[in-house]
Amino acid sequence: MDEATLHDLDAELRAIRLDDGPRLQPLRLDKMFLRARQWHAANPRSYASEPLYRPPTPPKSAPIYPLPKPLLSQSKPEGKGKEREGKEEDVSPLSALFDHPELIPLVLDSFDQPRDLARISRVSKEWNRIARKKLYKHIWVRPWEDGCHFKLVLLFDTLHNHPALCRMVKRLDVRFFPLAARGEERSEMDDQVQKAMGEMDNLESLVWTRDRSINPSLFERIADLSHLRSLEISGHSYRYYDPSLLGTMPALEDLRIMMPDPNLKSKLVDVIKALSARPIGGLRGLGIICQSSSLIDDAILKTIASDLNKLKRLTLWGCTRVTTDGVFSILQAAGNEVEELSLDALTHSGLMDLSDSPSLPRLRTLSLSITVPHRDHKEMNHTISFFELPILPSFPSLESLHFTLSASQLFLPLAAYQQFHEQIQHPEKIRKLSLINLVIATDTLEFILEEYKSLEELYISVNSKTTILDSQGLIENGQKLEILHVNGPERWGPNSDDLKVIAGRLKGLQQVGSGNRVYEVHRTLTEEIDGNGNFVEDTQLCRWSKSWIPGYFQVWRA
Repeated sequence: MDEATLHDLDAELRAIRLDDGPRLQPLRLDKMFLRARQWHAANPRSYASEPLYRPPTPPKSAPIYPLPKPLLSQSKPEGKGKEREGKEEDVSPLSALFDHPELIPLVLDSFDQPRDLARISRVSKEWNRIARKKLYKHIWVRPWEDGCHFKLVLLFDTLHNHPALCRMVKRLDVRFFPLAARGEERSEMDDQVQKAMGEMDNLESLVWTRDRSINPSLFERIADLSHLRSLEISGHSYRYYDPSLLGTMPALEDLRIMMPDPNLKSKLVDVIKALSARPIGGLRGLGIICQSSSLIDDAILKTIASDLNKLKRLTLWGCTRVTTDGVFSILQAAGNEVEELSLDALTHSGLMDLSDSPSLPRLRTLSLSITVPHRDHKEMNHTISFFELPILPSFPSLESLHFTLSASQLFLPLAAYQQFHEQIQHPEKIRKLSLINLVIATDTLEFILEEYKSLEELYISVNSKTTILDSQGLIENGQKLEILHVNGPERWGPNSDDLKVIAGRLKGLQQVGSGNRVYEVHRTLTEEIDGNGNFVEDTQLCRWSKSWIPGYFQVWRA
């Protein structure tokens, strides 16, 4: 390309105009070709005989992101009777944030997503320190999330190479593990996990429920953690770990065992006794969750009851041999300490009648999974009566009440619930209420909202979406609700449009859902003005994006 051709091309490009608006940036083609001509003048060559050489590309500069317009600051005059011209300096409004470092944690508190924390950690060293500390405070691997295998491999590859990050972890949830990995891949992964776990000196809570994913070496590392207070673990211990090591954990307060096997059962009594003999005393929380097992029975509960005198939380699910004798013996030994009680009230267990239970003046949460007796098809009645509901004693501190009808759905009439409601001593204290598979109508819903003045979370089952859409009492008495979850038949239950209508009526609602769908409620002010002169509020539903598990999946029990 000779000088004349280059000049003609330059003239043609200069004639090009971009009229798409002021937001487009100029192409700066004049400077581009100026550099080309300067390079050509500095390197005269015969391009007919020599190959074409391209001009060097200028180095890439860091991207510049838009910031607020700078403030103009004028220096003050110095000296008496002397004046000087003020010197204008460009000062960004964002710089004030760095002058007050105590504001930085308050700003970062509004960030929850790991991807956001990873971005803002690049702002400065101080932001990096705070954001990274929050980013690694609670880490998890859950099987229902996309790319859980890839996430687990990358997570422990990072942790085992950076011990400083391990010491930031205070809560670790591992509910997935690639059991299909074999050979060197599995061996390398186990080594990384064990090394990382050994460096987590500040770990306080651990959930590791994936069956057959624990080995003896890993469990020894877990048992040596000096600050571990809460442990939820798979109970399949035979050939995988020694359950007796649970009794050696110095700070353990909450123990939750998923699907215990006979090997763990044989060590359970000694573990509870060893934990009780520590200077800090025994467990504050005990949970045993089975699908349907006869391993845990009244005899074991009576044996360990005396070593659970500091117990505050008790959960027994799926233990088919447990009755009131075993449960009441633990409650009696714990005295007035129990605050949470969650039980499977099977028909033969006698746990549907708690009227003779020991006094529980501090009980705040009661969760019962109830089962009605089998009914003859000829006398099939799809309504549950008051006599089939639990009988409760006086719980003066009760705040959360959860009932789940197991394996069926029955209609709960208003009259039956009103009779049950008379047992609740202080309904004005109830903040959470869950009625799963107990189908209610509009009149029962309005009665609940009228009686429970402080209700913040409500989980109910309905036959039709009209139960909530046609409820005037929901609008009048439900403005304090923060979470509303409405389960209904797929054909007649509420859809996302119905949930959006409900969220628009309940101004305090933050979370709404139906079935396994959970939405966040986002509200913004529009430019429209209503008849009262106020801006119209626009309500939108977004898919659940928080890092924690929604409330419905924490109270639901099959």
